[in-house]
Amino acid sequence: MTRRDDASPDGLDGPDTPAPYADESGDRPQRPPPRPRPPLVAGDIGLALRRVGAWIIDFTVAYFIVVTVVAFTNPVPTPDAAYELGAAVWLLAVPLAYRWAMQSALGFTLGKWALGLRLIDGNGQPPGPFTVFGREAAQLVLVYPLLVVPGAAVEGVPVVRTLLVLGLLGDVYLMFRRADTRALHDLPVRTQVTRSVR
Repeated sequence: MTRRDDASPDGLDGPDTPAPYADESGDRPQRPPPRPRPPLVAGDIGLALRRVGAWIIDFTVAYFIVVTVVAFTNPVPTPDAAYELGAAVWLLAVPLAYRWAMQSALGFTLGKWALGLRLIDGNGQPPGPFTVFGREAAQLVLVYPLLVVPGAAVEGVPVVRTLLVLGLLGDVYLMFRRADTRALHDLPVRTQVTRSVR
């Protein structure tokens, strides 16, 4: 019995049977070529950098408020654990309240306004107060502890510092990684930061 020239290697005939990949000699089949890997940075880099800049402005504003309040309430700071803990609480509470109030009322913070950004929900509308609170609470857990928790609180447990670093890096990296430039704290409540139309 002779074999037809157009028959496939496994003995099946027909035009719909795909031919396997072969090496240069054409003797044996090979696996299909691998799919290209997605790029490490797939988002809008300019928008992501603006978001980082807006956050730095907002943290500076909140830090100035905290320093002013602490100076008036405790003009002679004492270097003890209670003072450090009190300052850490202020540095967590003030940014949360400031960012929640501004974005709930206006859709942006001072940093976002200065850099031409605004916050929207999954429908492209300004998010409601509960949505903004959920977003800011997630950001508070991911980003702020590394910046404000006293070093003495994490010295005994090195894994805590590692988790805090990973939370901050993961939140920032996702902005550059995703095509829609959403950060990790945007995902649970489906919010997004976009350029504002002035």
